[in-house]
Amino acid sequence: MKLLYLTREPCPSLRADLAVLFGKVLPQYGIQSDLVGERDAVLSDVWGGGRIFARPVYSRIRRLAVKFLSLIDAYRLCRQGGYDALQVRDRILGAAAGLMIARLFGLPFYYWLSLPFPEAWIDLGRGRAPSASSRLQRLLWRIRGTLAFWLLYRVVLPRADHVFAQSEAMKAVLAGYGVPAERISAVPMGVDMQPGQPLPEATDDPFYRDKTLLVYLGALERLRHPEVLLEALLMVRAKRPDTVLLLIGDSELACDRAWLAAQISGRGLSDCVRVTGWLAQAEAYRYLRAAAVGLSPVPRSRVFEVSSPTKVAEYLANGLPVVANDQADQAHVLQMTGCGVSVPFDAGAFADAILGLLQDPERRAQMAARAPQAIYALRSYDVLGKRLATVYRALEKRGQLAELFEV
Repeated sequence: MKLLYLTREPCPSLRADLAVLFGKVLPQYGIQSDLVGERDAVLSDVWGGGRIFARPVYSRIRRLAVKFLSLIDAYRLCRQGGYDALQVRDRILGAAAGLMIARLFGLPFYYWLSLPFPEAWIDLGRGRAPSASSRLQRLLWRIRGTLAFWLLYRVVLPRADHVFAQSEAMKAVLAGYGVPAERISAVPMGVDMQPGQPLPEATDDPFYRDKTLLVYLGALERLRHPEVLLEALLMVRAKRPDTVLLLIGDSELACDRAWLAAQISGRGLSDCVRVTGWLAQAEAYRYLRAAAVGLSPVPRSRVFEVSSPTKVAEYLANGLPVVANDQADQAHVLQMTGCGVSVPFDAGAFADAILGLLQDPERRAQMAARAPQAIYALRSYDVLGKRLATVYRALEKRGQLAELFEV
């Protein structure tokens, strides 16, 4: 089977659900993907899933031109033949154009939705993020989101031959919008690991020496409310004053970085909270190995609620017990693996759960021992890729797919 795949991200993408699933795992099952989109100069041309048809981007105007030219490339490639389906990832206008191209050449049309962009844009228009501060900006975001909502959910997805959603929660939302549930498969985020692979060595960073280390790995935008972790740390340190917090990640906005620094210093936590910025995966994983508990607070918003956070899977793959809030997907992972605690999105609840694990080292050790094997069986890309290959093969035969993904 061979897909022509239009992506929103630069090609080849660094996102694991594209790079690993389509670049490494699916080719093992005979499913190839030729990528069409924009090229990022810092990315290599190596793509294990097939060929790349991408154009370089140097500016915002050039990016708009490339988005249009990528549709011409898709038309040209479909006309040449050799593809079994056209798939679009996260693009809105590109999805509408892709649907028309697929119909023109008699190809099935699939759509991959990793983030509900229309809802996110509408929420920006409601002033829920500092990046949309002016009244005009908010109006433009609302207009963009409303038009995208109509085009994607009312026009494109109901006519798609199949839709791949990021989570079971997203699948339920799409079904509520009128997309037939039997034409939706939930494919969550996973972790790239092998069974029984050796775990990395813990870092010897002096920051946590003779300390109890808590760690958070992920984005630090203000809208994610990282201050919840700071409040939880204050409560934990009242009983365990040796506890420190490492935040591995960053925000795209300078104002969010300044805000977080002020939140840390304003609480008197400058000596026990460290923000590293983004680290290479291997280096970040060494910090996970040194930590006592991994933390994953995900706000309960309509955008984040349908997401599939990777933090919990990465923590468990590195043998790290988890405290996470009750966002749908990560709560499911903790329930299925039994290697962490799910709590409400509340600083006090996080603090209580953290203290409960710190005060029970035997329980933590048991969780740490079984976590890698448990998450491999549930969310490794080997396992997810095998299931996804089954979906594509059934689609190739025009089979009906109600419950092929049970994750």
